[in-house]
Amino acid sequence: FGMNFQVTSALMATQTFGKGAGEFGILGSILAIGSLAGALLASARKRPRLRFVVGASLVFSAAQITSGLMPTYVTYAAILPLVGLSILTTVTTANALIQMTSAPSMRGRVVALYLMVFIGSAPLGSPLIGAIGEHIGARWALVISGLAAGLGIAAAGLLYARMRQIRLRSLWRRRPQ
Repeated sequence: FGMNFQVTSALMATQTFGKGAGEFGILGSILAIGSLAGALLASARKRPRLRFVVGASLVFSAAQITSGLMPTYVTYAAILPLVGLSILTTVTTANALIQMTSAPSMRGRVVALYLMVFIGSAPLGSPLIGAIGEHIGARWALVISGLAAGLGIAAAGLLYARMRQIRLRSLWRRRPQ
């Protein structure tokens, strides 16, 4: 739901701010600057951490929601580097984490499943966010996509924490007395 920048930026540039193709192109370039910074930030880390993925995802969610609330073209453009930085940090770190924590014999299958979900979910979210943007406005498309991404990562994080807690309790009970 969150990675629909071509749709949402086009709607914000044309519908919300009354700009043209040139200004839409500038928004893409500004987003790319943040994305490059995010990729460099993620690659500079020695080891990928799940907490970093969750944190960057939550920052992305908040930045996406904030971008939908920006009152002018300039303020909208000003928040886009943070959007790009946080999403590329998330994606790069998640990719590294998946590959580094998978058993070598299962890595291909795990990465294939990850990419199927990651890339395969775009055809579900993009038309929905596009329809929201077309019918109730670009701002709502950004806010709803940011909320959906945030709720999804929060739910996954809580589920993971709960499963880990159950696993740790199970290991604690099985330890020799």
